[in-house]
Amino acid sequence: MMHNVRSIMVLAAAVLLPTIVAAQTSEPDLDAARAELQAGRDQIIREDLQLSSGVLAAFWPVYEEYVAEISVLRDRKTRLIQDFMRAYQGGEFTDEFAGFLIKENFALKRDWTAVQESYVERFNAVMPVQMVARFYQLENKLDAEVDAQLALIVPLVE
Repeated sequence: MMHNVRSIMVLAAAVLLPTIVAAQTSEPDLDAARAELQAGRDQIIREDLQLSSGVLAAFWPVYEEYVAEISVLRDRKTRLIQDFMRAYQGGEFTDEFAGFLIKENFALKRDWTAVQESYVERFNAVMPVQMVARFYQLENKLDAEVDAQLALIVPLVE
């Protein structure tokens, strides 16, 4: 597992994070980076859960729906970071924008948790609860690794 997490973090750091943080990012570049990162996540989930073919066949459609909902939130987070970087780099980081940033960050966290919670029963219906717990651990670890990389490259408000 550790090797896989490092691999995805190298991918995220090299491809996705600079793309997210760049104030001027083309949508095709961002889409390609997101797809590459998601493919890496999918591989880690598939390999680490080690589900039987029958359980995997039942799990994967639910997982894909989950990813579709989480992707909307990841896009929102990306836009928030890009908005922050534009304001920061442009010297336009106003008190009003700071207030918006705080509110949107907390709203995003609430919405993210709500999506994760909404899928627990669906995942429980297709695989053992121990595997559901492991799945959420993997998701949280991967998200934490991406967040740690972002923390290294997104500047603090001055």
